[in-house]
Amino acid sequence: MTTQSTTATFIGRSGKVYTFENTAVTDGTAGEEMQSGPSPYALTAQSLGDYAQNDVLIMGLVTAQTNAGVAYISYGGEIVSTLPVSAHSVTNNMCMLAKPVAVRAGMVLQVVTHVAATTQYYLAVESASQSHVFAYTSSGSGTGNFTSILTGQNIGRVMKQPIIKAYCTGPADTTAAPGGAIFVSGSGTPIGFIPLSLSSKAQPEYSNVSINLDLNTVAQIVADA
Repeated sequence: MTTQSTTATFIGRSGKVYTFENTAVTDGTAGEEMQSGPSPYALTAQSLGDYAQNDVLIMGLVTAQTNAGVAYISYGGEIVSTLPVSAHSVTNNMCMLAKPVAVRAGMVLQVVTHVAATTQYYLAVESASQSHVFAYTSSGSGTGNFTSILTGQNIGRVMKQPIIKAYCTGPADTTAAPGGAIFVSGSGTPIGFIPLSLSSKAQPEYSNVSINLDLNTVAQIVADA
């Protein structure tokens, strides 16, 4: 398995800057932890919840060596915030977080990377009170559903409020339309869309949207391989 070096930098409401790293994230492995570092900016390797405890993170960016899939903060087995991602060669913007994150002991910073010729797609979504990550692994051309990385459920079963921010990453699908994550209601009507980003080519950005979900809503991707 291939690995990548990853870094992350956050700015707290206190004005402090927090840096993190993981120098050997295995591509395609869900949720590998990043700890504080490198020296001299952080003297010991600590989890996010210990290193930035009691501060409120307002800006940040998680950067992979070549290809970033998604990053997020987890607490108690739940995802409390998705995070902006990029690749070193195209990073050009320090981002406001989707929402401020009050750091508590036990919070963990996690990242997913992938190879350039990946078949993995990720969808990071935010509502007013929920954050979540959904994924789909393609086994060939066709349409697939994004499912929760925690429960395996479709998006309508997980998210209880309208989606207000989201980004989607994956491979360079150049022939399959519509070129992103499309949300389909339980009645079969397309109700929302998030464009697909290839992180090695351009820094992914959150789309500001308002996508109302029903219990049977699915988020889908049309893959060309």
